[in-house]
Amino acid sequence: MRERVSALFPHVHPAVPVTLAVAAVLVAGTGASAVTMRGDDPKPTHQVRTAAAVPRAPLTHLALPAAPAPASLPDGITTATSTAAKVAMVPTAHRLVAPTLLVTSSLTLSTHQLHAIRALSGVTRVQIARGGSARIAGHKAFVLGVEPASFRPWTPYLTAMSQPLWQSIASGEMTASFDMGHDAQLPLGQSVYVHGKRGAQVRIGAFASVGMAGVDAVVSSARAAQLGIRRGTALLVSAPSADLLSLRSQVRAIVGSHGYASLLREMVVIRDAGEFLTRAQINTVLQAAASRVGVPYVWGATGPDAFDCSGLVLWSFARAGIRMPRVSQQQWFAGPHVPYSAARPGDLLFWHYDPTDPNNIDHVAIYAGNGMMLVAPHTGDHVKYVPVPLSNLAGVVRVDPSVAAQI
Repeated sequence: MRERVSALFPHVHPAVPVTLAVAAVLVAGTGASAVTMRGDDPKPTHQVRTAAAVPRAPLTHLALPAAPAPASLPDGITTATSTAAKVAMVPTAHRLVAPTLLVTSSLTLSTHQLHAIRALSGVTRVQIARGGSARIAGHKAFVLGVEPASFRPWTPYLTAMSQPLWQSIASGEMTASFDMGHDAQLPLGQSVYVHGKRGAQVRIGAFASVGMAGVDAVVSSARAAQLGIRRGTALLVSAPSADLLSLRSQVRAIVGSHGYASLLREMVVIRDAGEFLTRAQINTVLQAAASRVGVPYVWGATGPDAFDCSGLVLWSFARAGIRMPRVSQQQWFAGPHVPYSAARPGDLLFWHYDPTDPNNIDHVAIYAGNGMMLVAPHTGDHVKYVPVPLSNLAGVVRVDPSVAAQI
């Protein structure tokens, strides 16, 4: 991302005061990305104003009194006093790992299955975790329970380099994704009720991307166990040089009908970016989305009476008989990329708004032609037909139904 981080927040009023009793905030001054954390703040005073043409209002970074940066933090990150419980120091990540697949299962993966996946051609590393559905402050979410020291290298650079963030997770706090924190309006620095198979009050210590499609929150393995999320129900796979669809197919055969494998890196589509959808299909998609104008945005909703951004895409394409992935990060893989200047009605538009990972896809809309789009924008808004904002546009995807169905 070429802009500075401050450029991501053009609608924050410069005179808004910020009052914190105890706080921990990480801010990347380089403009590459940032991790936001806060200590106890029962009455936050920050405000965000949203321009009508912008599909998503970026999360505010808080201005705090200057504090010395510990030597363990990378350049450009500063922190105030942390309120996280004192736990053993989480070792620094010296070499990052490129994740390829996230494997999840409703049953604990057996030793045989784990060995079989590890032995697949191209697989260089695997990482066992806990994964399961939960409700965070009443919102549907997928929660990953990890060992902070071993999981840390699998995350984007600034997330991996943030010592306070990993100390927060190790102490039992939750890190929510930027998308969920923003769209579900989670109270950063406060405790919320989280319910898996069991429930507990969990403090939200940070908003940060872990660079994994569909992961809404990360906690320690111990905290996940408290929530009833079993060990061995998630597995990260790194296979940098493997053929993605072939690897995914082999993994799915190993885990069986109880498992699922999500792509975590972009797939190269060796096909001409021509017309994959018929005119009838494109018309059906656009008419379906247009029929939902005025329906409210709700985090995690897939219609027909409420939608989030990717939920609107999923529902609208399904009306035309096209099977799409659920989340925007995976919808980004659903066909070849084309220049915005070549965009056609029915193409998908994507944006980068997550300041914690500038490569993360976290918003999607359906191009309607003539510089207009159909979109479910953000919490507090509704499905609408609006001009396309080009700021932070990540790219355009022409949906190929055969590829989308495999994703």
